[in-house]
Amino acid sequence: MITVKKLANALEKRLGRAPAEALEEARVVMNYFGFRDTIIDNAIEPEDRKLFYALQEAGLMRSYWESVPLLDGRHWRIFYWQLDEGILDHLLLDEEGPPEDRVYQTLPDEAWSHPPAMS
Repeated sequence: MITVKKLANALEKRLGRAPAEALEEARVVMNYFGFRDTIIDNAIEPEDRKLFYALQEAGLMRSYWESVPLLDGRHWRIFYWQLDEGILDHLLLDEEGPPEDRVYQTLPDEAWSHPPAMS
């Protein structure tokens, strides 16, 4: 699940934001997304769109569109923004190392010694 903290950490790492600024921007973004990973562009306030474009440029978010036919034969384009949890997880794993490495780091030194093999 994408959380405010996870997104803030990604903003700090990818965009070089200060922790307080990253947290504030993550809150703005997550207020739009809630528990969803995709939202329609029309829901975004114009002043927040600049932040969305910065996240897209940094590879933390993507946009796409679909064309819907109208009754009169014209087509209407609907634009969407999408957060990708996999990208955020991958970015944060690069920083922390794979989960197995973190488990190994918590083991005491005695765990690494092997008793002599019995014959």
